[in-house]
Amino acid sequence: MTSRILGILFINLAMSAAALGGEYHSQTDIICSDCHTTHYSERGALPEHADPGGPFSTLLLVASADRLCLSCHDGTDPTAPDVLAPVTMYNGSGSEFSGAGYFSAPEGTVSAIAHDLGVDTPVPFSVPPRSMIISCISCHDPHSTSNYRNMILNPDSAGAPINIALDTDVFENFRPQVPPNRSATIAAYRSDNIGYRSGMANWCADCHDALFPNAPGNPPAHFQRHPSDAGQDGSGYHVNVGHWMNGSGDGFGITTGDNLEGVPRLRFQAPTATNYGSAVTPASNNQIFCNSCHFAHGGPYDSGLLWPFKIAGEADLYSGCQQCHYK
Repeated sequence: MTSRILGILFINLAMSAAALGGEYHSQTDIICSDCHTTHYSERGALPEHADPGGPFSTLLLVASADRLCLSCHDGTDPTAPDVLAPVTMYNGSGSEFSGAGYFSAPEGTVSAIAHDLGVDTPVPFSVPPRSMIISCISCHDPHSTSNYRNMILNPDSAGAPINIALDTDVFENFRPQVPPNRSATIAAYRSDNIGYRSGMANWCADCHDALFPNAPGNPPAHFQRHPSDAGQDGSGYHVNVGHWMNGSGDGFGITTGDNLEGVPRLRFQAPTATNYGSAVTPASNNQIFCNSCHFAHGGPYDSGLLWPFKIAGEADLYSGCQQCHYK
């Protein structure tokens, strides 16, 4: 009887895991004991990879979720995406960074260029104003979700779930491999491997809700702040659609920070995309969204920007702006 119950439980768990669409941390990608321990000590000794001082909350092997995530994602595991500076993983890959960029420091450090991990900080552009402690699991579910990159369904824990489905809202040219290997991981997580259709601005605005929807501004401004999900072909947006589609000249370059004006084409949404190819094809209806200008984790420039905006003397000072608003 006991074995039958256990068998039913295993089948239910397997069916539940199969319903999730995460690209990793799902089903048999990793095992429970990679992150958790049942009793903390084994024959009076610490389990492998465990921190002293436990047992810890939720039976983690280490003292915090961030420490656990970064134990693989800090560059020490050559098969896991590196999200902690200094990042060398993507050097020579054809992309300057991963899709989400990187954190500038481990948990407990305030940064001007990235989301802070493990620090109680104000949430920019939130209504009402509030603060929160961000951790890796504030945005990603370590046990997998149906969302792209295991992004949680409800970042601010209020309102309806926000679905961002792979092959519907986001597209990839290369997928992560299971089990992972270095070359496949670099190909899957580098910035130019990803094409966008919709959903990302809604997800970011779940916390930064003052930035969305696009509130109208007083003339001659069209919006109170730079809009999201706004197309190049919008009426009166002061954009140069031909310059954007051509992809050369002011604003466009090969490398960021090389003392030559111009940066790689900013990321955009293609609202009618059906696959990776159509999602990365410049068109007059391409839309700007949060990730056009910012890295989700952070990057080398203030506020996680993709280029050195507002840094006096930089050749790329207005390069990102010029790609759309070329004058």
